[in-house]
Amino acid sequence: MGCGKSSVGRRVSGLTGHRFLDTDEMIVQAEGRSISEIFATNGEAYFREVEQRVLLDAVGLCGIILSTGGGAVLRPENRATLHRIGVVAWLDADPDILFERASRSGKRPLLQTDNPRQAFDDLLAARREIYTETADFRLDSTALGHDEAAQMLLDEAMRCRRRFEC
Repeated sequence: MGCGKSSVGRRVSGLTGHRFLDTDEMIVQAEGRSISEIFATNGEAYFREVEQRVLLDAVGLCGIILSTGGGAVLRPENRATLHRIGVVAWLDADPDILFERASRSGKRPLLQTDNPRQAFDDLLAARREIYTETADFRLDSTALGHDEAAQMLLDEAMRCRRRFEC
């Protein structure tokens, strides 16, 4: 949350000519309502079910750059699905920067609490190990602009892909 997945992903898409897909946008399209509405009406468990379905829909698609929500990796099935789709990158940044970015819009359902910073820190702490285990590589974007992060992410993804092909 707040690492720039969508912004950087769109730039990687521009560099490669591959289609950009964002699972949050896919969920909104599939459900015909906003993520906030899904959370408010049906809760996080239902949201995660829809998220799992849209991830499965991406398996076998060629030439895509896929951005997922930060909680997509919580389900082991999703982690396996992500690896079936392609190279998995973890775009990370300093927690203070991540929180500042994530809280700008005020539209993050998981931060709609009395203490958003504590909620954010708890989420990050709970997910960090899963991100480490799932990602083929990690890119710290704290001091990078979106264009620089996109180029570095693409370069590292290509190195990873070559390792898998050998």
